[in-house]
Amino acid sequence: MIFAVFGVKEYILLALAIVLVLLAIASVFLFFRKKILQRFALLRYFYPIIRKTAVYYDFYLINQLEIQLGTNETLFIDHMLFGDKYIYVISDYLYRGTLTGNPQDSKWILKNKKGQEIMVDSPLLKNKQLLQKLSVRTSLDHATFIGITLVSNDTKITDLEVNDNQNFIIDTRDFTKLILKIEGRDI
Repeated sequence: MIFAVFGVKEYILLALAIVLVLLAIASVFLFFRKKILQRFALLRYFYPIIRKTAVYYDFYLINQLEIQLGTNETLFIDHMLFGDKYIYVISDYLYRGTLTGNPQDSKWILKNKKGQEIMVDSPLLKNKQLLQKLSVRTSLDHATFIGITLVSNDTKITDLEVNDNQNFIIDTRDFTKLILKIEGRDI
């Protein structure tokens, strides 16, 4: 009765088309899975730590802020924390391994646990550029903004001597301590 409308060939072609579509969807997911899973991990991993600080110390927090600069340029900020004295622009990165580089280098080396070296864009320079653009866009003094590059606990950053008064790279364990230390500064 089912084959009255279509023949066997049409059903085989339909089944083959469905299988091909499912394979295409699976391959797209596998191609983007690292980015999808990493973004999910960032939301689940970094957000609770930052939110805990914001709630406990009564700071305002905006997550995933997008600011339009021009017709075709936007700023994307992972987290913006409004403290009593400063505005913290927080970029988060889920690295696993040892991160090495110099403050002025545009590329840093991430050595994973297998010993492979991967070149990554300097998160410190990216955050500095973000702060400059944000300062120009908002017409606020550059000294009002503090850039924090937050990395996971799996990242070894002990060899990096890159922190200055306005830009820091730290792991999540030191986040609240750093905020309190900066808020304790005299203006």
